[in-house]
Amino acid sequence: MPKLAATIVAIGAYAIMSGFLTQSGVILQPMSVDFGRSVAQTAPLFSYLLAGNLVGFLLCLVVFDVLTIKRVFLFAYAALFAGVALVAATHAFAAAAAGIALIGFGAGIGLSAGAVIITRSYGANQRAAAFLGTDCAFSVAGFVFPAVASAAIAAGYGWRAGYFVVAAAAAVLLVAALRTRLPAAAAGAPGVHERWSGATRASVTGVVLFCAGLCLYLCGQSTFLIWAPTYLETALSVGVPQANAVIGSFWGPSIFGLITAALLVTRVQPRGVLIVASCSAVLCTFLLVSTPNAHTFFTLTSVFGFTSTCMYKLMISLGSEQVASPPPQLVTFLLLAGAIGGTIAPAASGAVVGVFHVHAGPVMAFGCYAGALVCIVLALALERSRARAIPVGALSV
Repeated sequence: MPKLAATIVAIGAYAIMSGFLTQSGVILQPMSVDFGRSVAQTAPLFSYLLAGNLVGFLLCLVVFDVLTIKRVFLFAYAALFAGVALVAATHAFAAAAAGIALIGFGAGIGLSAGAVIITRSYGANQRAAAFLGTDCAFSVAGFVFPAVASAAIAAGYGWRAGYFVVAAAAAVLLVAALRTRLPAAAAGAPGVHERWSGATRASVTGVVLFCAGLCLYLCGQSTFLIWAPTYLETALSVGVPQANAVIGSFWGPSIFGLITAALLVTRVQPRGVLIVASCSAVLCTFLLVSTPNAHTFFTLTSVFGFTSTCMYKLMISLGSEQVASPPPQLVTFLLLAGAIGGTIAPAASGAVVGVFHVHAGPVMAFGCYAGALVCIVLALALERSRARAIPVGALSV
């Protein structure tokens, strides 16, 4: 029962992050009116949310050495509430940017704390299933909170109402975290630094390969989602409303794909599921680049969403298994690697498209997924060679 309660807290932390991140498109227009700026001038505000995330992830590389998970949650959501309060109190663009950065900072630390709970509570296949459960929660929250924000705006409550709703959910989660028995992190746990120093060069190489795979995966996913609508409009002569619907064609099936993967990893090795998902992602993106038919493009996008989105949490789960008894900084490092990929995608893909035209967007996504597959294959091959030299039990938590 304590493990179930802790898992619910961990999953909730992902839902909070999703709640703030996914309503951006809904609140952009009324936000631009509120600040008296164009939509293009207002959109960069959301970059501060991602920047705050990155800073939060960086801090989490050290914070678990000095604070318990409960205190990390308290610190994280205090920053988050301060950010929401600042956004609520100001009509100044710069102050709103600072508030949104604080929200991203707090939500990012909370997400890292949730990931550490999963890592410390589960091992092997169970951990992979639990991580996939957090992605399911992220996707569900990405449907619920934007819908709530949209309804609130339609009812005349303003764009800030969506943030208030997520902040209220965060307050409930914080109370639950403080009242739940959570696993120990680094604070007070003996031998944490010894675990790092005991990691072999091969295991560290495995971690680095999974980090590279995560970075390439999120760069590829973000690149595809950014440029797929424009590619459909330009290359396949699809109307704007229908082209924009390709995003839903990706995320809708992804929820069912995550549930399917979570069920699969309780019965078969997560490594096999990851290889199949990665190969499918490479094949789908190659076919997406090659097809001249819009209907086929949408169908392939649905298959792509269904099969590929489980890759992220499976890589985090398996990456955290590369070091025996992994310290909490390891999963944060893996999250940071993925966040870097998602953050650089807009600028990197924009530069590539600027040189090679819009067709280069999906091609770049294909290249990123192919690179991620290479990293995964190399990491698993290294893991297998390492397993021949040491006891199998030494690779699990």
